[in-house]
Parts: sequence; structure tokens; C-alpha cells
Amino acid sequence: MRELKEKQTNIESKLDLNMQNLKSNYFGMTMNSVFGSKKKSTASFWANIVGQVMESEKLQNGISKLAGSLADKVGEGIHKAFGHEK
Repeated sequence: MRELKEKQTNIESKLDLNMQNLKSNYFGMTMNSVFGSKKKSTASFWANIVGQVMESEKLQNGISKLAGSLADKVGEGIHKAFGHEK
């Protein structure tokens, strides 16, 4: 019985340690999963994200469509603000 209690205590300690490691590394693991493996670089975090976006044709197309739509909406808003209806 005593041996089982010791095993239980050891397992609980290992589980606690593993959970602490997971909590402290979760953000980094998520970023690596989304943006690919971590590269040894001195570039900034945002430079790495922009680099990944520029490498992805789907993301480039999506950003291009979003920017075009946003420009159209801003143009419509300016025309309405100055009393020019389409």
C-alpha cells in the first residue's frame, strides 16, 4: 500500500511539472504550429509574420481583396460625407 502511495505521489509530481511546462511553452508551440518551425534569426516577431504572409499566395490574395473592399468602403464614405451620392 505504501509503495502505491509513493508511486501516486511521484506520478502527481510529474504531471504537475508537465502541466507547468505546457503552460509556459504553449504560446510558442502554437506559433510554431501556425507559422512553421522556429527559425534561428535575429529578425523581429512581426518581420517573421510578414515574411510568412508574403510566402503564402492564399493570404496575399485574401489581403488584396480585403484592401480593395476597404478602399471601396472608404471611398463611398468620403462621397457620402461630402454630399456626393453615387
